[in-house]
Amino acid sequence: MPVSPLRVASLIIVSTYLGLGAAAQPVPTEPGGAHEQIYVARSLRLSRTGPTSYCAPERTGFPGATYEDRYTFHSVATRASDGLVTSANAGTIGRLHACVGATPDPLIRNFYAEGNIGKVSLKAIGDCRATRPDFPEAGITLSSCSFRLVDLPEGYVGGHLTTSTIRSRQDIGEKSDPEGYVQPSIATIRLWKRR
Repeated sequence: MPVSPLRVASLIIVSTYLGLGAAAQPVPTEPGGAHEQIYVARSLRLSRTGPTSYCAPERTGFPGATYEDRYTFHSVATRASDGLVTSANAGTIGRLHACVGATPDPLIRNFYAEGNIGKVSLKAIGDCRATRPDFPEAGITLSSCSFRLVDLPEGYVGGHLTTSTIRSRQDIGEKSDPEGYVQPSIATIRLWKRR
């Protein structure tokens, strides 16, 4: 099984700290131990349409969905020396089918999705909060999202997904408007297994 650049970076840091130097042979381990799985991924919005019956309140838990989105998750590659992301599209690792809805606060949107990360099926329930419009330049809005992950396969007790998100004038695809931003989100996904 290949070792990810992130795992290699962690092992190099640990071996250097322990004084093992470059001659040490790192042994891959699961970050967080046997009871936690951690993924860092980029989401990519493939489509945005008006809501269908898929976004009914009985499923999403909120009324008045305004959008129905489809996303893919992509693994990211990082530079081992400092963690800089060198590719936000290293490979497709999951999918989401989502519903987005307005709230009384115009800066907060409800969010519900079903999909998978790797072989793990999940449902994501939470919200996204706009934190800074027109920053770092006009046409870009920063948001952060926080979702509970539920209905995971047997053996999991739950999970959590957070994002650092931008919204540009272009909703769909990789190319932002203005150009040069990874859209829409970089996500951290934590899944917890039963003891």
